[in-house]
Amino acid sequence: MEVHHHPRLHHERKPWKEYILEGLMIFLAVMMGFFAENLREKITDNRKIHENVQSMARDLESDITLYRSSINFNQQAAQMIDTVITSLTEHKNNKSKVYFMARILTMGSSVIAPNTKTFEQMKSSGIIRLINHQRIADSIASYYQWVKKFDYWSEMQRQRTNDLCNVNDKIFDAAIFYSLVKGMRDLKKPIASLPPDLKLTSSDPVLINAVIMRYQYYYGILSIMNQHASRASLQASQLIQLLKKEYNLEDE
Repeated sequence: MEVHHHPRLHHERKPWKEYILEGLMIFLAVMMGFFAENLREKITDNRKIHENVQSMARDLESDITLYRSSINFNQQAAQMIDTVITSLTEHKNNKSKVYFMARILTMGSSVIAPNTKTFEQMKSSGIIRLINHQRIADSIASYYQWVKKFDYWSEMQRQRTNDLCNVNDKIFDAAIFYSLVKGMRDLKKPIASLPPDLKLTSSDPVLINAVIMRYQYYYGILSIMNQHASRASLQASQLIQLLKKEYNLEDE
C-alpha cells in the first residue's frame, strides 16, 4: 500500500520593495480616480456657471431696456406736471391742455420691476457660491441689493399716482375727464375736441394749492425714480461687461 504525502507548499516572502510598489500603485489609482472626479465636477460646475451668467447677462440687458423706457416715460410725465402746475399757479388760459394732461397722468405710470429670476435661481441652487472672482461676486451682490429697493420706490410711486386720483375732483370737472377717456384714441384729438373756455370747478386758492401740492409730490418721486434708474442702468452695464470679459460670453 502506497502512502501519498502531500507536498508542503512553501510561499516565499516577497521582497519588501514589491509591497511598496503595489501600495504605491494602489495609491496612484485612488488619487487618479479622485482627480478625475474633481475634474469632472469642475467641468460640470464651469458649464453651469457659464449658462447661468449668460442668462444673467440677458436679464441685465432687459433691465437696462426697462430703465431707459421708464426714464423716458417719467421725463414726459414730469413735463406734463410742470405744465399743469405752471398753468394753475400763473392762471394761464390753457385749461383744455391742463385737463388733458391731468387725466393722462392718472392713467398709469412706469413702475420699475427688475428681472431677478436668474439671480434667485443661482442663490437657491448654490451656483452663486461657485463664482470665485471676487470683483464679479461683489458686483453681482451690489447690483441685486440695490434693485431690491425698487420695491419700496415703486410702491411710493403708485401711492403718489393714487394721491392725484384722490385730489383731482377738488378742481376738475368729472364729466370732462370722462369725455377724455371715451375719446382718447389720439393724443391730439381729445384736446382739439374740448371747448376752449374750460373752467375749473373751484377757484378756491386753498383747494388749488392742495392739488398743486400732490402734483409736485408726484414730480418729486419721478425725479427720484429717474436718478435710481440711471444708477441701476450704469451698474447693470458695468456688470455685463465684467461677465462678458470673465466668461467669454457671446453677444446676442
